[in-house]
Amino acid sequence: MTAAGAAHPVTEDALNEGTGFYRLLGRVELRFAQACIVAMTLLVLLSAGSRTAGRPLSWTVDLATFTFAWAVFVGADVTWRCGRMVSIDLLLDRLQPTLQRWIRLLNLLLIAAFLVTVAASGAQLTYTAHDRSFSGLPWLSYAWVTVAVPVGSVLMLYTTAHRIREAVAAPRGRPREAAS
Repeated sequence: MTAAGAAHPVTEDALNEGTGFYRLLGRVELRFAQACIVAMTLLVLLSAGSRTAGRPLSWTVDLATFTFAWAVFVGADVTWRCGRMVSIDLLLDRLQPTLQRWIRLLNLLLIAAFLVTVAASGAQLTYTAHDRSFSGLPWLSYAWVTVAVPVGSVLMLYTTAHRIREAVAAPRGRPREAAS
């Protein structure tokens, strides 16, 4: 079992693969996810401080939830791009390189099918949540939180398509490690 991301944080250097729009999108995703984490942390601290002072601000928890959802789903693609997802390849590493390549490609196709399903379900969830709002922020529809699911899934699907293209175009030798 490999947990490559456990010891190494995701940085912009890890997003230097690819060219053009793919590379730019990766950098924007990283900065966006980082901004969401910082905002969420500050909102939680503000919420705790205001409660301690006897003047709770309920809207801070709602906005923290909003930024957390976006950080999770956009951050998942950043992690996927950098090859930092946990993978179990104990058995796969013992197989012949050609068989490894086919299994990795099949795995990527299954991931793509799963992401299409999650994106479709997330879009449906977003539609059903359009009339629901936060209790502390009645002007903010809950759909803005739930739309993070299909957006994040589509971003991961784009990365997966990029990996599938790389896997198909790869030479018949050793497959790329991050494709698992």
